[in-house]
Amino acid sequence: MLEYYANIAEIIGVVSVVVTLVFLILQIRQNTQAIRAETIQAVMQSEMALSTLLVEHADVWVKVLSGAPLADGAETRRALILYGVVMVDTENRFHQFLAGYLDTKTWRGRMQMLPKMASLPIFPAWRQSFGGQSRAADFLELIDGIYATAKEQGDGNG
Repeated sequence: MLEYYANIAEIIGVVSVVVTLVFLILQIRQNTQAIRAETIQAVMQSEMALSTLLVEHADVWVKVLSGAPLADGAETRRALILYGVVMVDTENRFHQFLAGYLDTKTWRGRMQMLPKMASLPIFPAWRQSFGGQSRAADFLELIDGIYATAKEQGDGNG
């Protein structure tokens, strides 16, 4: 009879463990969804702040995007800072994507602009700056590869 109760207790224990595991899986899934939603919100806020900054400094940003010569040291510093802000935002998205918090479509949208950004005349100056050297190694590897490809394509076409 004692063995009967022991078997029942063991079955109850197994059922409790299974129920607990299912509950934990649901909690983790719900938490992951919440983090992804927060990441999307943060990306949108970041995009709005970045857009505002670039509009505020449109005179310099237009030169950066067109490759036009920058007027003086102060304008060059502003251009490097603006470019750096875009690259920091891009690195942030890259790491969110790698961690699984940023969806592929959103990352692919930013990734599509990287060849253009790497082909801009300001890229080598930014890359040699403190801001360009202090980025994470995996991100630097990504953008250096994109830069090398853009340069090869530019040399082949020019």
